[in-house]
Amino acid sequence: MQPEEGKRYYIEPVEIEIYLKKAGKVRTIIKDLFIELIDVHPHNKHSEKIFGYFLERSEPIDIMEIMNVFPEYISIIFDSYYQHTALFEKLSMHFKSGLQGSIDSWRMSIYLTELLIKYEPTIASSNYIGDFQTYNLNYLIVKLYSLDQQFLLEDSTVEYLIKRRNIFYEGKSRDREFDKLVELWRYNIKESEF
Repeated sequence: MQPEEGKRYYIEPVEIEIYLKKAGKVRTIIKDLFIELIDVHPHNKHSEKIFGYFLERSEPIDIMEIMNVFPEYISIIFDSYYQHTALFEKLSMHFKSGLQGSIDSWRMSIYLTELLIKYEPTIASSNYIGDFQTYNLNYLIVKLYSLDQQFLLEDSTVEYLIKRRNIFYEGKSRDREFDKLVELWRYNIKESEF
């Protein structure tokens, strides 16, 4: 499977077992599953203002920074995220460190984002900020690839990206090779659970 020019992807390796009849052996090959990253757009005037601020700076959306720049959202953000404040503070530190050039901080940022996205949606993200976690996930995947970093996401995160991609392409012609690789990837996940 080859990626389309100009699109952004997460690349998930998929193991495929092939039976070589003449040799009587089974070989395992790896094929890359290119999962297109679907852009996240602001959905109201609040999220337009917040997204605009971070997009202008080409930065991930940092909720600690949102509270500094847009104090009118402090109580809304606190009410939605108070249980995870320590994690968001740590993520904010890694964002800042990453923007200063630390590759390790970008790596830590993506894993923290994977963890925190599991607690979405909240009132703050649904009604005010927008889907900043998915925006950050896409941002971090692109950032790490631009730095020639290899990494793997959790299976649940990969499944989330596949679902977003499939919803985006709903009603359009199917990509059979993509569908087959997804099917094999899901099969491998089920097999590894036993």
